[in-house]
Amino acid sequence: MSPALRHASLRLIFALVAVLLAGPASLAAQTVTGRLTSAGEAIANVQVIAGRLASPLAAAVSQRDGSFRITGLPRGEVTLTFRGLGYETVERVVDVPASGTVTLEVDLTAVTFEMNPIVVTGSLAEQRVKDSPVKVEVVSQRLLERNASRSLMDAVGRVNGLYQQVDCGVCYTNSIRVNGMEGPYTAILIDGMPIMGALASVYGLNGIDPRVVEQIEILKGPQSTLYGTEAMGGVINVITKDPRFAPRFGLDMNFSDLGQLNTQLMWAPNSENVSALVTGSLQHNDRFVDRNQDAFSDLTLDTRATLFGKAGIYRNGVERIGLSAKLYYEDRFGGLDEWTESDLGSSTVYGESIQTQRAEVMMRARTPWENVRFMGSYTWHDQESWYGDLFYGARQDIAFGQLVWDPAEGRNFDVMAGTSIRWDRYDDETPATPQDDTRFIPGVFAEGTWFPTEKLALLAGARVDRQDDHGTIFAPRATLKADVWENGTLRGSFGTGFRIVNLFTEDHAALTGARQVIIAEGLEPEESVSFAANFNQILEFGDRNMMIDVDVFRTEFSNRIIPDYDTNPNQIIYANLVGTSVSQGFSVSMNQNFGDTPFLYNLGFTVQDVFEEGDAGVREAVPFAADYTATWGAQYTFRSILGGLGVAYTGQMVGPMRLPEFTEPVPRPTRSERFTQHDVQLDLAVGDGREFYFGVENLGDFRQPSPLIDPANPFGDTFDTAYAYGPVVGRRVFAGVRLTRGR
Repeated sequence: MSPALRHASLRLIFALVAVLLAGPASLAAQTVTGRLTSAGEAIANVQVIAGRLASPLAAAVSQRDGSFRITGLPRGEVTLTFRGLGYETVERVVDVPASGTVTLEVDLTAVTFEMNPIVVTGSLAEQRVKDSPVKVEVVSQRLLERNASRSLMDAVGRVNGLYQQVDCGVCYTNSIRVNGMEGPYTAILIDGMPIMGALASVYGLNGIDPRVVEQIEILKGPQSTLYGTEAMGGVINVITKDPRFAPRFGLDMNFSDLGQLNTQLMWAPNSENVSALVTGSLQHNDRFVDRNQDAFSDLTLDTRATLFGKAGIYRNGVERIGLSAKLYYEDRFGGLDEWTESDLGSSTVYGESIQTQRAEVMMRARTPWENVRFMGSYTWHDQESWYGDLFYGARQDIAFGQLVWDPAEGRNFDVMAGTSIRWDRYDDETPATPQDDTRFIPGVFAEGTWFPTEKLALLAGARVDRQDDHGTIFAPRATLKADVWENGTLRGSFGTGFRIVNLFTEDHAALTGARQVIIAEGLEPEESVSFAANFNQILEFGDRNMMIDVDVFRTEFSNRIIPDYDTNPNQIIYANLVGTSVSQGFSVSMNQNFGDTPFLYNLGFTVQDVFEEGDAGVREAVPFAADYTATWGAQYTFRSILGGLGVAYTGQMVGPMRLPEFTEPVPRPTRSERFTQHDVQLDLAVGDGREFYFGVENLGDFRQPSPLIDPANPFGDTFDTAYAYGPVVGRRVFAGVRLTRGR
């Protein structure tokens, strides 16, 4: 696309957005009032939504006495949805008269967790998990608090089918594998916006404080139509807190026996038509820990600072414009204890120093034009790094804009369409990028859902993107959902993927260690076709509902860039795929809530086969993809102890995986051992918004051998950092306090 045409397209989009934001609005004037209770007690902070969840007519929040007042309603039948943390979501159909006020009394049932929470990730529209044609897994705020994690990376790594992979045994770069597929194959969204580029994917989830998260929505499998062709493995959508339901003031502070200190402050200065949330967090660790006696630090010495703000402007309780911004800074170090800043770039004292600066701005707007929404974002990411005596500096800018048209629901057919523009500029100091890599990618998408019967839904959609280097890219997807019997749902899906590899940002092994990097040929984009099936069954045992999920998945690549460690153990060779590469397997998950008892548990395991098969028909496992993983957890609350004592236990098992081959003089096994990790946390509420917690991670103190090859000679020909497959630091003991005031 020519620069003139590109600029004209941008001006056209911005002009269209301006027109939409300034368009006419129509308001109704009818009112519904009422009171919300649970077991006779008034409930505050419950959201009341009138009309469609995706495009509500009006909304309100219940007050301390349980009362609510919702205005701006049309006459006739209107559906009201009541949802609040800790209560079942219910609906009421109200006949709104031409004049006068309707009054309701609504009783909600308290639950430990909800079987069918509201999600947005499957279709860009709010709907319940059970109604979504696409299977969505939800990690709630309560489950996040069950492990006092330093970052979101630690939290999502405990979801069935997800596994946190450490890519470097010095600076501990990590990523999340979804169904055996590496981190770059998963799209990371913040409040529905794809703001994490290739550079941010390396440390991206580490920069998100779990304390600002309301819930995490996880989709496994291809989601190319709505979220771009790079979402081959799935989508992780991080939903931040709604300022209206956040505490007016909050403090969360914890420390560990490893010297880690985490502090977060929260302030939510809300008014009737404007809500806001401001948080600041600081994480610091300056204690050198070397339990495996390889002379290198077993965890990074780092300082992370994050400032996050979010604000919304409301009319009739519905957000019209929302703004978010985040500033992030991290100074991370891993290496030898004697390293100092004067050794930066040293060839005598080994250390890896990574400084990251990042800024994000996001906007969402519900235009007065019926059922048209706008989303936009801009991110700037700068990284200055030294890996021993190798310098790596990189910068990335991403601007994104999207218009979504979501018309009113039809009797048996829903449709959604939109257009998007993504501008991406990337530059680094490696030979792979001799000049700025700038991409301008306009795209259009459309998706429709047909309901031939009440128990059957067929979703089909397609996306068309235009890239200067690769032309027109067509990415379809289709999903079938069938309610086969009561509370039993079967889903099947198909989709394609297309992704351009950013070698030095996505494969950390290319930057560290003594292996020579060989790029054997021009690397072509990766392309894939994926199939997945899900069976979901809710078993009702009174108020002790149990949910069971069975998933089967397969992704086949026609081209994939997999590092070759074996042809020459002293080299990493990158080339286009010859043959085929497959990630396939199945998983089973189960969780149950005992409604009459404050107890819940979850179990899950995943078996996967991730391999590459050449033209000769020889099949070989892809490194670092475990044969199987399992997760489990249980939580019980002793209500009679002060304000409540919660006991949470979680665990994880990781099966054997293929590892890179290393020869003399430092041979290592090419298969890892199976290992388990157990975590325990106690939460004690003492009333008036005060809560203390104490926990132990990796209770059994499992530690793999040193993840480094020949650490005694870090500048030698055999040094390597790519042998990390499990915990390195071992047991961690932590304690903390949470304070909240008002809502």
